[in-house]
Amino acid sequence: MAVSTILVAQQGDASFIKVVGKGSYQNAGLVKSYAERVAHQGIASFTIDLQECAHMDSTFMGVLAGLARQQRERQAPAPRLVHLNSRTTELLTTLGLDRILDIESPPAPGQTPFQPLVQDRPPGKTETARTMLEAHRHLVESHQDNAAKFQDVIQFLESKLGQRPD
Repeated sequence: MAVSTILVAQQGDASFIKVVGKGSYQNAGLVKSYAERVAHQGIASFTIDLQECAHMDSTFMGVLAGLARQQRERQAPAPRLVHLNSRTTELLTTLGLDRILDIESPPAPGQTPFQPLVQDRPPGKTETARTMLEAHRHLVESHQDNAAKFQDVIQFLESKLGQRPD
């Protein structure tokens, strides 16, 4: 299995995230926690470079939807997605995420080098399941047509975690 890497750079109040390989449930929690942490530190905008992203699963896209929600609640710009290929564009459009994320030409990160984003510890199964559940709920919140697509996944994860719908 190919290794996926998340690279990050910051310049001023902007954060740049580059996905190399697959955006999946395995690294979605890492992106989520990073975005939450730097938003609290004053980062105002997020640009996510998908040029080297081979594929995104629904959990990863749900984390992107959650980031869009976080930005909206902070009255900050929607996350920008850049360098999408036809497949990643299709995935996002099918789930209606093109309505809440900005898809545009990339701003250059300047001289700030990208650094690998690493986890202090691997997430446990419960933490991963919580991230997956939250991500899929974000997908449903972002576009009503997603409810039918992800109803079974959400019910399974709620059952696994012993949670009831909000």
